[in-house]
Amino acid sequence: MKKHLFRNRRMRYGGMTVLLTVLVITVTVLANAVFSTLAERHQWYTYSVKEIDYRVTEASYDILAGAFAEAKEAGREDRVRVLFCDLDANVVANDTLRYVYMTATLLAERFPEHIAVECHDIWSDPTSVRPYTKVTDPVTGEETESAITSTCVILVAGDYYRVYTLQEFYVFKEGDANQLWAYNGEKKLTAGLLRAVGERNANAYIMTNHGETFYDYEMLYLLDDAGYTISYIDLYKEKIPADCDLLVSYNPTADLAHDGLSAVSEIEVLEEYLSGDGKQLMVFLGNASPALPNFEAFLSEWGFAFDYATDTVGGGAYRYMIQDAAQSLTSDGYTIYGDAVLRGPSGELLDGLSRSNVFKNATSMHAAQGYVSQGASGSYQKGDRTLLSLYEAGESSVAWANGRAVADGEGRMLLGVTEQSRGGATSRVAVASSCEFASESFLQSAVYGNTDTLLRLCRVFGMEHLPEGLIIKPFDTASISMITTSQMLVWTLTLTLTPAILLTAIAAVVLIKRRRA
Repeated sequence: MKKHLFRNRRMRYGGMTVLLTVLVITVTVLANAVFSTLAERHQWYTYSVKEIDYRVTEASYDILAGAFAEAKEAGREDRVRVLFCDLDANVVANDTLRYVYMTATLLAERFPEHIAVECHDIWSDPTSVRPYTKVTDPVTGEETESAITSTCVILVAGDYYRVYTLQEFYVFKEGDANQLWAYNGEKKLTAGLLRAVGERNANAYIMTNHGETFYDYEMLYLLDDAGYTISYIDLYKEKIPADCDLLVSYNPTADLAHDGLSAVSEIEVLEEYLSGDGKQLMVFLGNASPALPNFEAFLSEWGFAFDYATDTVGGGAYRYMIQDAAQSLTSDGYTIYGDAVLRGPSGELLDGLSRSNVFKNATSMHAAQGYVSQGASGSYQKGDRTLLSLYEAGESSVAWANGRAVADGEGRMLLGVTEQSRGGATSRVAVASSCEFASESFLQSAVYGNTDTLLRLCRVFGMEHLPEGLIIKPFDTASISMITTSQMLVWTLTLTLTPAILLTAIAAVVLIKRRRA
């Protein structure tokens, strides 16, 4: 019986297969154990994060070339000096400062007539940087006397100067201010050089006294990079200065004064401001904002009407919240990609931009009453005002209110801009239905297009030379960007089914060959 068993070809091959499998597993485990022991003993480790590439992109060169050419034509030929506050050997030896130095050097090599890189030993000659100790915070606007450290970088052009800390050239891991995540030196230096050679001194005023709360200050840094000087204003107490180019209302939770009882009508203040040429208003309203009847009535005159569902039992009105499970970055379906409107003037405005714009906790808007659709152009018209819907909810989206689905979300506006042309004066109002659209999580991303979309709006507002298209450079190049639910499902099915199909095909081939043998 035993001889018959071993003579059986199936048993013999099966036994050899089992023995070979056990042998391979044993050798693999032993090799892994030996290598792990030797690696730990002899420190056989390599740094898995690749050295970042600090070469300047052609996009930056093109942006600066246009700005320098315009400055030269206008007779503004002040050379921008990029000052490092230590000996060049020490600058290069500093792991993080070296990247900034190399970026500045490459820019100077391309534009030697316009940029000069200098290293000053402030330890032996502190007077060389003493004229630049008065520092203005770009977010608060406060001017303070500050000591220049050896890691500071200073841009100087004529009477203009700007002091940057080393931290400003980097992006830090969310929630950890000590852990570097990405290099942002190309964009920051390009923005600084644009500001140093620019003629126009644009001013952005942030509205206060309506419960405005920023999730973070990243949008303000973006406005600073765009060339705006940032200040704050209370419309109830202060007149809007004549030099105000842009007003920003971010996440208001209290209404504008306009009820006949207050001494000042903030709506009339806004209307007067927007009657001037080149005046702009940008509004970010989120899901946490309560109903703001005065503000929303004002915005409806500019084409933006907000969607509400009325509770027939309780009588309350609730904003539509847009959920799109198929195009969401989170499991709850409320961090969604917006669909870019690529037809007509909206498509022209968004031309060349990334379509991956993320709207978190977005409510929805539609064209207000009286605004007539212009058909295939995708725009809406009312008198001398033209509304462009730029991003809308996708076809798989659903609108929720008070815990229940109330309508389809497809086509509901998430971001739009209205232009008014009246008496030779042009002014604009832009509205986003998500405050998180302008939050650090998405503006500092190397994947999403929120930053460039806001910069494009600044271009529409009259800012000509902008650091558009310049992305951060993550240290961890092996990281995977977030994907939507539908993309995750496709990858899951692909990775699950592909091995099974391959193994089934191989098994079928083997069985057929055995039967024919």
